[in-house]
Amino acid sequence: FDILHPGYIRMFKYAKNYCNHLTVALHEDPNTERDWKLKPVQSVEDRKEILLSLKDVDEVVTYSHEDQYLALLDSGEYHMRFLGDDYSDGSYTGVGIGLPIVWIPRSEHPYSTTRVKTLIYQSYKK
Repeated sequence: FDILHPGYIRMFKYAKNYCNHLTVALHEDPNTERDWKLKPVQSVEDRKEILLSLKDVDEVVTYSHEDQYLALLDSGEYHMRFLGDDYSDGSYTGVGIGLPIVWIPRSEHPYSTTRVKTLIYQSYKK
């Protein structure tokens, strides 16, 4: 959750329909462990502040490594997960953890952080 766009807003709204308390897990920098991921352009503190300002987000927990995220998922504090249906092929962290998953449809909109960052970059190149 680096650059907020309508796809994220729709995702949080969709997820909130399934729970009373929505906690968002925020990776400090996914590029540190997955070099194909783009580095965030905003600090983790700024991204957390933005997420917490949204009416559907109740809490944000941050993590710096995937093993910390796995520990969060396995802690027993959470009762379900929300994932974009683009991960329904099983290519997500914690695939073996027994939390029920609510799949969020991604094909209904064209938004992605990579796309937004690319458009911003292209606007500066001109």
